[in-house]
Amino acid sequence: MINRLACLTIVTLLLGACVLQPTPYKAKGDSRYGYSEQRLESDRYRVRFSGNDVTDRDTVQNYLLFRAAELTLANGYTHFRMLDQQVEEIEDDQSVIVSAGHGVYSYPLIFGTRISTIKGSSRFEAGAQFKMLQAAPTTDDGYVFNAAEVKRNVGPRIVLPEDGQGVKPSAGDAPTSADTPD
Repeated sequence: MINRLACLTIVTLLLGACVLQPTPYKAKGDSRYGYSEQRLESDRYRVRFSGNDVTDRDTVQNYLLFRAAELTLANGYTHFRMLDQQVEEIEDDQSVIVSAGHGVYSYPLIFGTRISTIKGSSRFEAGAQFKMLQAAPTTDDGYVFNAAEVKRNVGPRIVLPEDGQGVKPSAGDAPTSADTPD
C-alpha cells in the first residue's frame, strides 16, 4: 500500500512539473508561439503575437504593443499610430472516434462505432499594422501611442523565456521625475 501511495505521489509531482506556462515574450522563430513582424514601408510594420493555450488575451495584446514600441524606438521614432488591430480566439476542436463491440469489422458492417467531438483548447493571437511617427500629432488621436511610455508601462508585465533570450526594458525606459505625477 505504501509503495502504491509513493508511486502515485511521484507521478503527481512529475505531471505537476509539466504544467504548461504562458508564452514568454520572444521571437516566434521555429515555434508556433511568440512575436513576428514584417516591415511594410520605411515607417510602417505589421506585427503579430501568438500565445499558447494558457496565455490570456491581455498578455497577447500587451506583448503586441510592447513589440510595436520596441520597433518604433529602434527605428529612431518616438510615437506610433495603430492603423488596425485585431485579437482572435482560435479554438482547436478535436474529433475522437471510439469503436467497441464485436462482430464483423469489414465495410459496411461496422458495429459499435461512435463519433464524438470534444472541445479542444483555445488560444489568442493579436495582429496589428502601425505607422511610426517622429512626434505626437497636434490633434488628440486615441490611436497614437508614445513608444517610451508604452515600454515603461507595459515592460514590468513582460515575461522572458527561462533561457534568458528575449528583451528586457532598458534602464533608459525608467520613469524620470518629470514623468511622475506630484
